[in-house]
Amino acid sequence: MKKSRLAVATAATAVAALAFSAAPAYADDHDSIVDIAIAASGGGAPDDNPNDYDLLVQAVIYAELVEVLDDPNASLTVFAPTDAAFLKLVTDLTGTAPASEADALTTIATAFSPAEVGNILLYHAVGGEVTFPGAVRAGTIEMANGGAVTVRGVNLVDESPALTDPKIVVKASNIQASNGVIHTIDRVLVPGS
Repeated sequence: MKKSRLAVATAATAVAALAFSAAPAYADDHDSIVDIAIAASGGGAPDDNPNDYDLLVQAVIYAELVEVLDDPNASLTVFAPTDAAFLKLVTDLTGTAPASEADALTTIATAFSPAEVGNILLYHAVGGEVTFPGAVRAGTIEMANGGAVTVRGVNLVDESPALTDPKIVVKASNIQASNGVIHTIDRVLVPGS
């Protein structure tokens, strides 16, 4: 998937409106992985800040994975791509940089089904808590979608070799949630096809 550029049609605004909604409100009082991502993003709606998680939040909603990542009984590690990481992915796949986060969402909704986005997102999650030092020493990490990521220092080598591999953002790693830990990464991991 990394080698070939996807021919992604420009999607109608209606597609984005149907596919993505504002971040849901949570009645529980635990600070889950979802809660932290939404709080760090000022609510999870697309904006002009490339260093937060708006696109990740919207992708989680689109893929219907909120309950999985919000489960208070879960123990998870999430390698969380920033908005800039998603913008780079859309640019790599289409050959054109999206004009905004909203445009990136439209492109993602047009190019990928909720199940495909879900597979990509589960390629960013691990059952159990893996700290930054544990990740760096791991060698290989088995991901929740069944794939594997090779760890070389702060570099995460995914299953698709043509694009630049993500790096863990050291200053934004080991973010503790009530149901796991978050490590920010600078690119989206892409599972093999």
